[in-house]
Amino acid sequence: MKAKLSEVKTDPCGKVSEYLKFLINKGGPEPRDYEKFTSIINNLKPEEVDSFREEITCVLNENTLIGHGFVKPYGYPGDFTLIDKIYQFSFNEDVTYMNWDLFFQNQPGANAVRNRKDFFIEYCNKLVSEKKDAKVLILGSGPASDVYDFLSSQMGDNSIIFDLIDFDQAAIDFSMKKNERFNGQVSYHRINALRFNSYKLYDLIWSAGLFDYFKDKHFTFLIRKYFNCLEDEGEMVISNFSTKNPTRRLMEVLSDWYLNLRTESDLYRIASDAGIDKELVSVEKEPLGINLFLKIKKTKIQDCTGRSGK
Repeated sequence: MKAKLSEVKTDPCGKVSEYLKFLINKGGPEPRDYEKFTSIINNLKPEEVDSFREEITCVLNENTLIGHGFVKPYGYPGDFTLIDKIYQFSFNEDVTYMNWDLFFQNQPGANAVRNRKDFFIEYCNKLVSEKKDAKVLILGSGPASDVYDFLSSQMGDNSIIFDLIDFDQAAIDFSMKKNERFNGQVSYHRINALRFNSYKLYDLIWSAGLFDYFKDKHFTFLIRKYFNCLEDEGEMVISNFSTKNPTRRLMEVLSDWYLNLRTESDLYRIASDAGIDKELVSVEKEPLGINLFLKIKKTKIQDCTGRSGK
């Protein structure tokens, strides 16, 4: 049974529905409203979610970032346009919607996504300092804004190449246009990562924002599959949102955006289930500790299962 928000108190002086109308009338939450608005969402009971969404239905559309995730114009919540807008800290300049977008962009989850891009750029900088002709495979490349920012920052000559995989043709079209000046170094493959087969070996296989949607069995399968696509001394780096993500409830209620959150222990276990020796596995995190990075190194003494040779 759907509960009415008017029955739920936010404080002795007001009710949730009245408070939401107040926020809508003034164009969305301002920084001083963030804590209270977040607390309301975090404390919603499952049966209250639909009523909550009805109260803010006027902003759950493509005019806002939270609404973009909710209506899913490309069929999934974290699509390439939304991720690109997070990277660019974009917001709707219409005062009716601006504060809703600024609220979204200032959440820890959005900041962690931007940190994820910085992590990628730092990693690629280190990679090209060691090997100028490095080969990189990206699974679930989305807008490829991270590739664009990295290549745009390069001052010296290098022949690093990127192979981008995404199942969404619209995402590929977007990234091709964005990276047009680098098309000699970037190639594209429209295919599901579960089905892609490569004849190349890569120095880095990177994935951010894809494995969060996979169940453990698919995660494990893909580690086994793509481990065989690494060069000797190559590395696979997979990003996954942590169970400590404080933005989880906001994402789920406001944008109908659900992820498979994992702990560091979960990532070590999945790597082990894929047959990777634990000494070849590490987990890092961006500064907020929200995005975890599973890192798997391939050494020259490993066989095709990932087990070390004797």
